[in-house]
Amino acid sequence: MVDDDDMVRALSRDLLEDLGVSVDDARDGQEALDRFRQAQGRYDLILLDLVMPRMDGFTVCSTIKALVGGEEITIVVITAANDHESIFKAFEAGATDFITKPINWPIFAQRLRYILRARETLLKLRNSEQDLSEAQRIARIGSWEWNLASDAMRWSRETRRLIGGDPDADATYAAFLRSVHPEDRAAVSTTIGTAIQQLGEFAVEHRICLSTGETLVAHTQGMVSADATGSPVRVRGVIQDITDRKRNEERIYHLAYYDDLTGLPNRDLFAEHLSRALPTADRNQTKTAVIFIDLDRFKRINDSLGHTVGDQVLKAIADRLLSYTRRSDTVGRLHSKPRMSLALARHAADEFMILINGLQDVEHAGTICGRVLAEITRPLNVGNAELFVTGSLGVALYPADGGDLNSLWRNAHVALEHAKKSGGNCFRFYSLNMNQRAVERLSIESKLNRALEKQELSLHYQPQVHVTSGKLLGFEALLRWRPEGQAPISPADFIPVAEETGLILPIGRWVVETACAQLAQWRSKGLSPVRIAVNLSARQFANPNLAAEIQTILETHGIEPQYLEIELTESIIMHDVEEAQRKLKTLKDIGLRVAVDDFGTGYSSMSYLKRFPLDILKIDRSFIKDLHQNRTDEDIAKAIIALSRSLNLLAIAEGVETEAQRDILARLGCECCQGFLFSRPEPAATVEKWLRA
Repeated sequence: MVDDDDMVRALSRDLLEDLGVSVDDARDGQEALDRFRQAQGRYDLILLDLVMPRMDGFTVCSTIKALVGGEEITIVVITAANDHESIFKAFEAGATDFITKPINWPIFAQRLRYILRARETLLKLRNSEQDLSEAQRIARIGSWEWNLASDAMRWSRETRRLIGGDPDADATYAAFLRSVHPEDRAAVSTTIGTAIQQLGEFAVEHRICLSTGETLVAHTQGMVSADATGSPVRVRGVIQDITDRKRNEERIYHLAYYDDLTGLPNRDLFAEHLSRALPTADRNQTKTAVIFIDLDRFKRINDSLGHTVGDQVLKAIADRLLSYTRRSDTVGRLHSKPRMSLALARHAADEFMILINGLQDVEHAGTICGRVLAEITRPLNVGNAELFVTGSLGVALYPADGGDLNSLWRNAHVALEHAKKSGGNCFRFYSLNMNQRAVERLSIESKLNRALEKQELSLHYQPQVHVTSGKLLGFEALLRWRPEGQAPISPADFIPVAEETGLILPIGRWVVETACAQLAQWRSKGLSPVRIAVNLSARQFANPNLAAEIQTILETHGIEPQYLEIELTESIIMHDVEEAQRKLKTLKDIGLRVAVDDFGTGYSSMSYLKRFPLDILKIDRSFIKDLHQNRTDEDIAKAIIALSRSLNLLAIAEGVETEAQRDILARLGCECCQGFLFSRPEPAATVEKWLRA
């Protein structure tokens, strides 16, 4: 081992001796030459640093190769990463292989094992006339040179073997690129092309497709030479088969970061994910949750049924949790922006962890905990036994419960201990306030499941009137819920729960059905027909059968489609512009009217709005609230009204509560308003007075 760094020599000695190798070391090149001469062919391998005092590694390498017994010695040079010129110079001096600094010691050990095995093979070929060729074959390194003027390439025997193809075919750059995996071809071509333009060096990892169907992983690097005028004339490179190395690296990585029993990420990889999640949460203005899961009284399973059964239980629970997190991750990708995602890991013997990224509503963490508990408590068949397992969960939220990894970790554990002390089979937040909110949310979910069946839902209607004449133009149908024997629950509390659980689909269909039934009832009383607007959620809009279901409801109640208006928020239609355009056209083809709700709070533009078949823009109430005392809000309202007029759309102002607001809107040219100034949302029987006016 030749290196002027005492620490590198010491670490290398320890590592090599652990491999069963006898080691001599030298501080500089001259000492290395002296030891080599004295050894009289005893050395099998020389690890040689290139940059040293007194004598550099290139000189040492070429000198040893010129000595008796030196022509067969394996010399591995140690150099800085991406120092391609030094690597080429070292190969010219006689080096067999290279290792880059900083040294990755686990990979270093694998490389040395491989090199020592290659050395043993090389010794068996000492009498061969192709020593250098065979050494390169063992190291799986080939060299090549490309003449840019003639486009001809010169491939070494090992290069031709690695690339494959017809051994008698001409060596060309096109043939080289054809050997590269199609998915990697553009990256290789771009990397080499950029180096030619910049007269620089290059390095790229890529796959090679052999005619046998086998795929290799290769590392190609090289440098560009120029003529006296500075024009590129030649590219020299080496290509190395690193398939085994990559497999070993992946194996080492898996051993370091994954749990053997369950195959889940371990706590170290979980910590890395969490460290990356926190800055992302800051950037996206979202929350992150850390959930610790402990299986209750798991020791009793090990003690009574044995560790083999215990391991089977852990594996089964891990599979259930992994399946759940993947399902939830898919839902999060579809229905949140920035998307919500879940990651699962095994923390210790009977403990797991879940990381929730992109959490916008912190109460949703409680819903997830409830689902996790449900997954754990499902009966488990292991062998001939049916087991019932429960779990305790502790939740810490970022940034409320901690601003770094350690504090979140600690506080999630505190919450977990609280759950266990509460008897298990439950979850607890670190924040007491969040515990109460989570309990309330689960209660809402439980009751909401039966709300339709128990006929606890109703529609209230808020008039939409002409801003100056006060003439009724239509109603917006607003959902209300009053559980039996309880006070009403705000839509702000139960609508998000319905959305997350999927209950919004049957509830949304009920809303459309009820609104159409109400229109039919008013018509049967001889009242004038009027337009009713209903709100659609993201899940409803994603329903591929939406248009057909609405058309069936209209036909059932004998309602003309122009009397039903669909309201969608900006964020829904902008989530996937092409898909929204297609679905809106389908709804318009039925004859429905389409409104964009809460306009001004999203991120649509006029160029996008022109593509959508719309009828109405509803100015969000946040711009109306301070309209009479905030010039900025007035300017925004004015711009939206002008935009609607230019697109031939009706503008409706929401949340109009004062005459001052109404007067300003009239002056700005807004045609329609709704708000408490005219009427609160009322039951159908109450708002009939508007139809009789």
